[in-house]
Amino acid sequence: MRLLVFLFFIFCIGSSQNNDITFTKDISPIIYNNCTECHRSGENGPMSFTSYSEVAAMAEMIKEVTQTGYMPPWPPNQNYTPHSLLDERFLTDEEKELIAQWVDQGYPQGDISLEAEMPIFPEGSAIGEPDYVFEMSEEYFIEGNNQDDYRVFVFPTGFTEDTYIKAIEFRPDNREAVHHALMMVDVTGTGAEQDAESPDVLGYEAFGGFNLEGVSPNDYVFLGGYAPGMNPVVWNGELGMKIPAGADLLCQIHYAPSSIDEWDKSSINIFTKPASEVEREVQMKMWLRLDINIPANTETEVEACLNFSNSFLDMFGPGPVQQFGQTIGYGEQSCELPEAWSLLGILPHSHLMGKSWEIFAETPSGEILPIINIPNWDFDWQGFYYPEYMQHIPEGSAIKAIAKYDNTNNFNMGWGELTTDEMFFCPIYYVPYEEGDEDIYLGIEETIALSEHTSSNLELFPNPSSSKIEIMHNVKDAETINIRIYDIKGRLLKDMLEENFQSGANNINLDISDLAQGTYVVKIQTEDIVLSKSFIKQ
Repeated sequence: MRLLVFLFFIFCIGSSQNNDITFTKDISPIIYNNCTECHRSGENGPMSFTSYSEVAAMAEMIKEVTQTGYMPPWPPNQNYTPHSLLDERFLTDEEKELIAQWVDQGYPQGDISLEAEMPIFPEGSAIGEPDYVFEMSEEYFIEGNNQDDYRVFVFPTGFTEDTYIKAIEFRPDNREAVHHALMMVDVTGTGAEQDAESPDVLGYEAFGGFNLEGVSPNDYVFLGGYAPGMNPVVWNGELGMKIPAGADLLCQIHYAPSSIDEWDKSSINIFTKPASEVEREVQMKMWLRLDINIPANTETEVEACLNFSNSFLDMFGPGPVQQFGQTIGYGEQSCELPEAWSLLGILPHSHLMGKSWEIFAETPSGEILPIINIPNWDFDWQGFYYPEYMQHIPEGSAIKAIAKYDNTNNFNMGWGELTTDEMFFCPIYYVPYEEGDEDIYLGIEETIALSEHTSSNLELFPNPSSSKIEIMHNVKDAETINIRIYDIKGRLLKDMLEENFQSGANNINLDISDLAQGTYVVKIQTEDIVLSKSFIKQ
């Protein structure tokens, strides 16, 4: 009897140890894949999370900021749309609970052999060799006064003809100082003129936008943005974006508050494509409301629809629009989409009084198509958002927004680009819809050839699938290949080793029934090549 009790006691201890949540087994994959990209040496996270000791030292704080959703910083509501957005960075409820339980247990380390591998973070371009590099002419001095610094830098392109780009990539020099960046085209020369007004200081100050005096915001053409953890969007295939001849690139950089003096010499990479390859030019529709009025000491909700009168009236809400005391027309009279769109990206933007954004499309049949929802607007965490795949918006739909503002001041607030002003501002990227656009992936998806003489192909069928996919590859002269499945955040889910493949066609059946719905990536690697292709689990 005593022996049975003893054995039962030993069994319970062993089971308890096996069920313990440890850093190496459970927490390191979460931290390294979601936090370390910013929280490491030379990046803008205030502390490093690259080892057990570094994470354990901040365990209580990590529990607090992950439970509240403050970290990782991902403003959009990930449950709002049926599709994912590119470069999403958020924790699942299960991951948050694991962190909380680990902290409550005293944050044990565990078996060091089970610690997750550190991801490989790109040090150079995430895309490849750029065609043009625009770098600051000198280092910019960032005063260590614990205040935000918003600065616009002007880069003359020198382009003598219209140039089409497939990607624009901001490369921060001082990653600890650079918080985020926005890039646009200026064909008026206004940015350069304002820069010339202060020849002894690089760039010019601009808080909410680009402060282009005398230039209508409706004429702005945004090219892209940067925030830590965000990859540049690549316009693949027939897509391309135009930079007009003679244009300047303007780059607004937000430098985060710091108590020490810093220097920065960031740059912009441009990747071009021949005009003959661009059959679908990426368009941008500017959405703004110059008539917003936020009364003192109130919360205000601005409901708006995207207008298509293609005139000055597009910048006003419903009702008469006055100019020089005369009614010149009425706003929001043409909210039906004149043609079907494939939506490619969106940038909701408010200032410090912004509280939330919700943007959706209502089809002629009354169906609601969610586009993006930011329930807790934070001016310090904003950027462009891109759906993983083009989003179809049918002809005749109305694209609508509900933006909320909280004015706790004793004075009314209206439109403007200064700190003391507010904005309803939302550029949208799109192309006219074509059948099959819903299947076009907008992320970086390229086959990386490690050996130029190696020839191979990779196909997945069926795709999408709910249970199984067939991996069809044509690998030459490879005795051993590795097949790995990653989720969209780059986390390794399955690792399979296949041996003795013959040259020519080979098919592998893969059971994906245990995967949650979403987008995944299959990677096949030999000594000579790496092939990758995405698939959707329904």
